Amino acid sequence: YSNKVYKRVHDTKTELRTAYICQRENSFYIDTVRSFRDRRYEYKGLTKKWGVNLKDAEKAGDAARIKECKNFVVLYDSLQLAHKCILNSFYGYVMRRGARWYSMEMAGVVTHKGGDIIRVARKLVERIGIPLELDTDGIWCCLPQSFPDGIEFKVDGEKKPFVVSYPCSMLNAQTHHDCINPQYHTLVDEAKQEYAVHSECSILFELDGPYKAMILPAAKEEGKRLKKRYAVFNFDGSLAELKGFELKRRGQLELIKAFQQQVFENSPFLRGTTLEECYGAVAAVADQWLDVLDMRGAMLT
Repeated sequence: YSNKVYKRVHDTKTELRTAYICQRENSFYIDTVRSFRDRRYEYKGLTKKWGVNLKDAEKAGDAARIKECKNFVVLYDSLQLAHKCILNSFYGYVMRRGARWYSMEMAGVVTHKGGDIIRVARKLVERIGIPLELDTDGIWCCLPQSFPDGIEFKVDGEKKPFVVSYPCSMLNAQTHHDCINPQYHTLVDEAKQEYAVHSECSILFELDGPYKAMILPAAKEEGKRLKKRYAVFNFDGSLAELKGFELKRRGQLELIKAFQQQVFENSPFLRGTTLEECYGAVAAVADQWLDVLDMRGAMLT
């Protein structure tokens, strides 16, 4: 009767529940995530190290050294991206019924606490700049050019200064205040099952950028916003990140992929000095592919 009259197939209810996660029962999952996270930090550090070596080699004009540094940059960047993909899959594994470490409570804690952190970060950023895009694990924002980026501290006995990212420190201080666990247990003696209790907060913000431009498409309907569809460009005009477009998906029309590849990789969005000139450069590419559709590809043969 409900299906015929109200067109309802599912009835959704929201319940408030309280649950506990016992780390002492089996800490394998936490230890594995921490191991992958620390290894990714190691590869990210090596990527930055070889990036600096690449700049030094380019200044010196050593072709062999340049090639070696580029290879290592690609290698370590690929490794850290691989670890990032694996880390992102841990959450989906926890929510999968039938998984060995299935825990809906742990999945609920991840989503709830992650959403709270992003919302607090957004409120903090709104007091300084403009939030552009909220993601599940980060926030894209536009900060004033006068806002401090990094603060250098001179350390006695060290040649290089110690640099602290001010935006990250600001967000990490708030996260540490809200999310610290004052009763984190670490196994000391497995035979006697003795644990050391200490405070722990391993959630940290990392700063990427700055970038030259971020392109966000508008929704077709008024009052609605598109999620996870954006393109980010570096200052040299190269594409830093692309998400949500058909160019990154499988099974899409090759015509659409070719159009988007020309739009994003040739970066007509960065041409011109005014908004009208920018739109004109992008429209020229769109008109070219509209002509292909109108002529049914006759001009391509």
